[in-house]
Amino acid sequence: MTSSYLPEKRALFLHVPRTGGTWLGRAMNIAGVPLEKWGTVCPMYRMRKHTILPHYGKGLLDRVDRIFSFVRHPKDYYVSVWRFTKRAVNIYPENMEQHVFQQKAASTIVEATYRWKPDFNEWMEEMLEEEPCWVTRWFERFVGPHRGEFCHYIGRLETLEQDAAELMGLLGYEERWKDAQPEIAKIKMSRRGVNQRQAPLIVWEPELLERVLRNERVAIRRFFGEESSKKRIYRNFLTGEPV
Repeated sequence: MTSSYLPEKRALFLHVPRTGGTWLGRAMNIAGVPLEKWGTVCPMYRMRKHTILPHYGKGLLDRVDRIFSFVRHPKDYYVSVWRFTKRAVNIYPENMEQHVFQQKAASTIVEATYRWKPDFNEWMEEMLEEEPCWVTRWFERFVGPHRGEFCHYIGRLETLEQDAAELMGLLGYEERWKDAQPEIAKIKMSRRGVNQRQAPLIVWEPELLERVLRNERVAIRRFFGEESSKKRIYRNFLTGEPV
């Protein structure tokens, strides 16, 4: 699933990797929500799977009225990225550099995959030393900094189904979404099944986990803190003004 454009609503879905975007794209297809690959919307735009702020061409956002994205708790995001890279190492050992570490690849998670190590805690040690606040910085590449986000809606993987339903309602797709629930439920179970099969089980060293929670406190407070526990809407869907 790539970052996608919803032409009926002039809306852009910014797909942050490892946050449930593939599931959401499949669910929108099932619900009959028209989607176009964001890279095909403008001929001068370079095709990429995951769109970050530096990828936008001048004036491209003039085509967009609404922008939405999803994030994930930093603690779980680190685990997911490490597992993703481990699977890639197992599948593509002979061309690992080209598949994951190539900095120009469309789906590369750059610094985190570049520094990947077979031992999770060793990898986390290096990430904390060499790439402090990496998840916070990574999310900001997609949605902008705190109080500077240009997204109208930022959901969370942890409440993916509920947030997606709310988002589809805000976009005017509530009836289509409800009608498609029996089919969407099937891919929901599939997504959970994949998560349960992921291995190996990660056991955090307590000191490392404490450092991660402290290191990523900006993203945690912004998307998962008490103040933001119910907040998903960052801009008015009609006016685009911050709320």
